[in-house]
Amino acid sequence: MSYKFFDINSWNRKEHFEHYRKLQCTFNLTSEIEISKFLEYTKQNGYKFYSSIICMISKIVNETLEFKIMKENEDFIIWGFLNPSFTIFNEKEETFSSIWCEYNQDKDTFIELIENDINEYKSSKQLFPKYNLPKNHFNISMIPWVSHSGFNLNVENIEDYFQPIITLGKYKNENNKTLLAVTVQIHHAVCDGFHISKFINTLQEYCNNPEKYL
Repeated sequence: MSYKFFDINSWNRKEHFEHYRKLQCTFNLTSEIEISKFLEYTKQNGYKFYSSIICMISKIVNETLEFKIMKENEDFIIWGFLNPSFTIFNEKEETFSSIWCEYNQDKDTFIELIENDINEYKSSKQLFPKYNLPKNHFNISMIPWVSHSGFNLNVENIEDYFQPIITLGKYKNENNKTLLAVTVQIHHAVCDGFHISKFINTLQEYCNNPEKYL
């Protein structure tokens, strides 16, 4: 879990950071991305959708400096990488679990690790069956039963929670396109609309060219 100290005072967003940190202001943005080529590519290559989209999102998150800023004691740091913490559903119990997987830059290795964790914990009745969640993590969940145009997660009494929370919906077919709702929730101290838009646009670019980015 390597990290380096981050000097807020030399950041060009110092004023923004201090203002929105004082307010403890978060915001979310939902956008639909077109995933037809991504779905076709995963099917042709024998990849499962959920593990593949986790892999792709993790890659972009780890390329985004603003997503890796966190508070450690009284200091601010930037992690070398973040691990995905993601939800899985127990169909029999109709409950979900939150598990995590160590990030790996090698696509095939990473997808295999994700699939192994899903298979190991898919029947769990616990909320957090995989222990020792590392500090350097971010959050992914999926609501695959309904398409949505907005999602908001209210978290009270937690200060300086800077990790992104990414929520996916049920993808739908519309005008010969397959659309997936993606919601990103983030602390405004570390990110603005520009950074979230950049993430969404990059995810769209990756889904348009899965053979290059996955």
